[in-house]
Amino acid sequence: MKKLGKWIWTGILSVVTILVSLGYYASTQTLFFKLRDVEVIKRRETRAKRINLEEFRKLPQDNILIPSRFDYSINAVFVYPNDTNKWVVLCHGVTENKISSIKYLNMFVEMGYNCVIYDARRHGDSGGIHSTYGFYEKYDLESVVKYLHEHYGEDIEFGIHGESMGAATMLLYAGELSNEAKFYISDASFSKFADQLTFIFGQYSRVASPFILIVTNLFFRVRSKFSLFKVSPIRIIDKIEQPILFIHSKNDKFIPYHQTKELYEKKKGPKMAWYPGRGGHVESFNRNQEAYVAKVTYFLENYVRWDVRRNRG
Repeated sequence: MKKLGKWIWTGILSVVTILVSLGYYASTQTLFFKLRDVEVIKRRETRAKRINLEEFRKLPQDNILIPSRFDYSINAVFVYPNDTNKWVVLCHGVTENKISSIKYLNMFVEMGYNCVIYDARRHGDSGGIHSTYGFYEKYDLESVVKYLHEHYGEDIEFGIHGESMGAATMLLYAGELSNEAKFYISDASFSKFADQLTFIFGQYSRVASPFILIVTNLFFRVRSKFSLFKVSPIRIIDKIEQPILFIHSKNDKFIPYHQTKELYEKKKGPKMAWYPGRGGHVESFNRNQEAYVAKVTYFLENYVRWDVRRNRG
């Protein structure tokens, strides 16, 4: 019996050791994932003819470092070629940076609005040590919006567009911090960060993934002082009164589009959804550009009551 008990304890310790090791590894990969090089993103977007940096640099703009409440700077670019008080704030996805937002900026500028693009914490030219998928990022978005009001007019109207992590950040900002934007456009958000990690872990082991998730969250709490279970747009989506346009490609293999469907179904009040059949994760614009512009135009004109300039080339 003593020998059997020893084997049992050895087995338990082995399992615990494996789970702790996997949890530490998973937390490291999640908090400190490798970012895409800025020059690589510039080449990718330029070659795909989604952006022209020379033309972008000609637009009237201010490149600003905004203090974060967490003792680092947020790099933001305020672009104002149009004589209007209407602005759109753009939030990029994980591993990307503000260069990725220029394609959306071009769309909104051509519609007659001004725009803000900025680097999320730990991305691009912004500071920050950990990526938290919206938990701390929502406060940086709040700082960007505050700067917009203080320096470009208290009478401005603004909406927010976000993709992937940027979309989750935007929804958490709207549901937990401020409800003052005129609209939100959510492109490929997750509904619960815990479900997204479970989905990723499950590709390696469905049986172990729930246990790895729990251990990973313990490391999140120790290393970055946040719980992944609080990064949950589905918890607060019904608190957002303003119109939301939900976009998510049906072929998204990274964040399954049913997560956006869950958000859409729980959202109260004005809402619109579009699930294009072409494109992978955050490729709805890339693969369906004309349709994307048309959907956003319809949403702005009919749900937000913003005039959209029609002379787009």
